[in-house]
Amino acid sequence: MDRLLGQPRAVELLQAGLASGKLHHAFIFHGPPGVGKCTAALELARIVLCHQPQQDLAGRVAACGGCDACRLLRHLSPEGEGGTHPDLHLVRKEMAQTAQTATLRTRKQLNIPVDLLRELMVGGTTSDGKYHEAAAFKTPVMRRGKVFIIDEAELMDAHGQNALLKTLEEPPAGTYTILITSAEHRLLVTIRSRCQRIAFVPLADEPMNQWLARHLPELEGAQRQWLAAFAEGSPGRALTAARYDLYAWARMVLPQIEAMRQGRFPDSLGAAMAELVDEFAKAVVKEQPNASKDAANRRGAALMWRLLAQHARGRIHELVGGPAAGDPVKLEPQVAPWLSLLEAIEGAQAELAANVNPGLVADHLVARIWHGFSTAPPAPPAPPAPAAVR
Repeated sequence: MDRLLGQPRAVELLQAGLASGKLHHAFIFHGPPGVGKCTAALELARIVLCHQPQQDLAGRVAACGGCDACRLLRHLSPEGEGGTHPDLHLVRKEMAQTAQTATLRTRKQLNIPVDLLRELMVGGTTSDGKYHEAAAFKTPVMRRGKVFIIDEAELMDAHGQNALLKTLEEPPAGTYTILITSAEHRLLVTIRSRCQRIAFVPLADEPMNQWLARHLPELEGAQRQWLAAFAEGSPGRALTAARYDLYAWARMVLPQIEAMRQGRFPDSLGAAMAELVDEFAKAVVKEQPNASKDAANRRGAALMWRLLAQHARGRIHELVGGPAAGDPVKLEPQVAPWLSLLEAIEGAQAELAANVNPGLVADHLVARIWHGFSTAPPAPPAPPAPAAVR
């Protein structure tokens, strides 16, 4: 668990179960995206599958690093790639692209369908009439145990979650299930009641700075400062922002938002935002051939909305702490335009969920922001925004 930064409570709970020899058979690792849930699940799998786990004087349990199981997991990445252990099973929506069931391979996957769960874990008859043995109930290949990790577990529909219940209710000995989710409320109550819930939280400043220094040492100055603020304690979000240069998004988009607040309408802003999101989605699909373009578009849009929302919240924070802080009559009309921007983002999210064309969604968003800004009193001078890309 030494690889897991900034999650002392989660590590404490997992180590308590390991040290007692009474580790729960099913877990829900819940919390914001990118804060270490998948890393923790893989580290727990290393220990559970290790043939000779070691315990130090403080009672902490770790994988030995030298047994056959540890050697098979030696090159396992934080994303779960590169490991070859036959008893470690990762379930992700992208695996539908290589599924045995033809309808899964040909359908755009935005969720984890029940057929995929039947093939990879719980068994049963899939929609093509084929019967699959339950991998969860098979004898472990290496005789130690089995670990099933379901990433983005909230993407299982009700049918899939109900199919999973039997495994959770009558778990085979030595089989462990870990559900990773950033939207725990979307899991059925019956699922949640059968799992030990482990909360993961955004990293505090010190461990986040340690992570940045270790993984993104090339960042410095304004870019590092912006990225740390954008990540909000999420190493995963920081890595995404650096990999796809979201700092360039900020330098292009935020000055135009400030120009709108000053009364200047940017005609091409909607198209520019839509193009940035589309370029992001194309890059994701190029790197991950099994990824869904629709899912990548939604992910890119979510990052764009976060960038705008974070800027609006920052401006509200400045105003609340500014000269008008003690005068609600003056403060309210200054804060209202930024609140309207946050409401506009909610409208954009609803349109995207309803499969409205992303370009139209961006145009509608800009129009809503302009309406909120143009009906507000004149803005005070804006603070310096990231310089526009040239």
